[in-house]
Amino acid sequence: MKPWHIAIIGKGMIGSAAARYLAEAGYQVTLIGPDEPTDFRSHPGVFAAHYDAARITRRIDRDPHWAAWAAASMSRYADLEAQTGLRFHHPVGFLAAACGDSDLVDAMQASTFEEEVLKPAGDARFFQLPAGSRTLHEGGPAGWIDPRRLVQAQTLAALAAGAKVVRLPVWALRMAPDAVRLILDDGSEVRADRVLVCAGAFSGPVGLAPGLPLEANGRIVLLARVDAELAAQWADMPSLIRVDPGADLPDIYLLPPVRYPDGEHYIKIGTGAIDHPLHDLDSLQRWFREPPVADDAERLAGALFELLPELTGAELRNDTCAVTLTPNGYPILDWVEPDRIAVACGGNGKAAKSSDEIGRLAALLVTDRWEDAELRTLLKA
Repeated sequence: MKPWHIAIIGKGMIGSAAARYLAEAGYQVTLIGPDEPTDFRSHPGVFAAHYDAARITRRIDRDPHWAAWAAASMSRYADLEAQTGLRFHHPVGFLAAACGDSDLVDAMQASTFEEEVLKPAGDARFFQLPAGSRTLHEGGPAGWIDPRRLVQAQTLAALAAGAKVVRLPVWALRMAPDAVRLILDDGSEVRADRVLVCAGAFSGPVGLAPGLPLEANGRIVLLARVDAELAAQWADMPSLIRVDPGADLPDIYLLPPVRYPDGEHYIKIGTGAIDHPLHDLDSLQRWFREPPVADDAERLAGALFELLPELTGAELRNDTCAVTLTPNGYPILDWVEPDRIAVACGGNGKAAKSSDEIGRLAALLVTDRWEDAELRTLLKA
């Protein structure tokens, strides 16, 4: 029997991982999605969540499911780097900081299954934390990953296994008796036996996964330029999550100095404490095209200078991103048209580090090889 032809919509972190696993399993695979726009302001199409140089990677988490998916993904980083020759993983470590009456450290200690990776005292020497803060340190392979290079590596591995890549957006799906028709931006179409939608925040607004309980939220991040001397001094700075219920921004995350495509080093700070709901395609596109919200940037700058006073007065720039949220905080991996169209959507702001495992599970779903009924129930729409 000829293997199914499976089309994957969304050439991001989850979609590229699923494409690799499907191609390596012998299926005919077409990975579909546009490349990163060269000019966001004039781009008429869709955007993706991996347009960045650094995301935190860690095994410890409040939730044991997210901890398990991250651990599984991180265990395979080295093999993917060796296979493709692309380095995307930087194991500088991770620090969790609980300030005030935050339960972050207790929750992470309770849910982790690899206690040997934890150091209760933590390495907080880089950061100015409030007196009485509690910290928890996880050593490598925790640290950060470059999501652009991760997508490149997954895509290269998929291509090496026989997958094809179409660098156009999909604007509609049409059911035919013997196939699913994917209508592309130029009016052409791809026909596939099965389709896996991994288009993130754009999945619902474009109409590729209608009716799913997905909520898109706009977030901004702040980048502070770090000169070469300071970047060298802070080369072993861990990634950080700080939770302080009494602060202006109760939760923030911070990445150590990372070299960005312009050749400069930047420290990145962001927060999940500010939401900008994006209800339709127009609001999503405008969020990526237009300048970020100034008030958000000012609040992030205040948090950054409290943590790292040495950066006061540094050159700042900001950027936008969008997260896709689900009701239970887990990704949705489910069929929307039985045996024809499946989805893997809803990273909830946590999927970058876990995307390899989520993509692997999605590949099992779309090929009827997923046997974990309990997990299937958890991840249903």
